[in-house]
Amino acid sequence: MDIASIINSIKSAFNFTRPKAPQLPAPVMAIAAIQREGMSTIQSVSNVATELAKHGIPTEPAEDGSENQTLVMITAIVNEVLRSIREDANIQVAFKPGDISVLTTGSNGGGPMISQGININFPQGTAVIQ
Repeated sequence: MDIASIINSIKSAFNFTRPKAPQLPAPVMAIAAIQREGMSTIQSVSNVATELAKHGIPTEPAEDGSENQTLVMITAIVNEVLRSIREDANIQVAFKPGDISVLTTGSNGGGPMISQGININFPQGTAVIQ
């Protein structure tokens, strides 16, 4: 076995296909999204600390009472990731033609028709976050 085949074997061990995220129905998204609490640095750091503790990685303060440096680092990373998502993310949504149906009302007094309309369905679009 040569070095290239060993490297390919190692790469193939880490190359697995992730399943697609489930697509939620648009009405559920429209109603449920506003119920979410939003992103929290404190909650995320707490979740990471819990996982670290499960693996035997110390999360309590140092013996001299100073902050745990691992948690200081995790907090800095989580702060930056959440800041980047909140402030730098660019989310673009595209709808297929015909996804937005509009119901209009108006009148015509012998001149041009003027109409007002509302969206009558929950369209589903495709979004990309950059």
